Amino acid sequence: MEEILDELDQVLVMTVNPGFGGQAFIESVVPKIARMRALLDERGLKTDLQVDGGISVTTANTVVQAGANVLVAGSAVYNKDSTVAESIKRIRDSIR
Repeated sequence: MEEILDELDQVLVMTVNPGFGGQAFIESVVPKIARMRALLDERGLKTDLQVDGGISVTTANTVVQAGANVLVAGSAVYNKDSTVAESIKRIRDSIR
């Protein structure tokens, strides 16, 4: 990635194994998010750092603190327990 960072508008870091929704967040990926943010910042790039997988009210703050600025949330938003608006509000409220 380092060789092409200057050419990218967005970098995606997966925090689950790709394939299906509803998987558990892989905590050991958080340092990778932080390393990518550091690389982007060192180069003065405005590249979005997107995180996808296991994003919820319990993980959103962790990935934002590590440097993500775009979160992809699937099952935490689209579920039978709350409306989409309520789910998004809860995720936003969980970010400190």
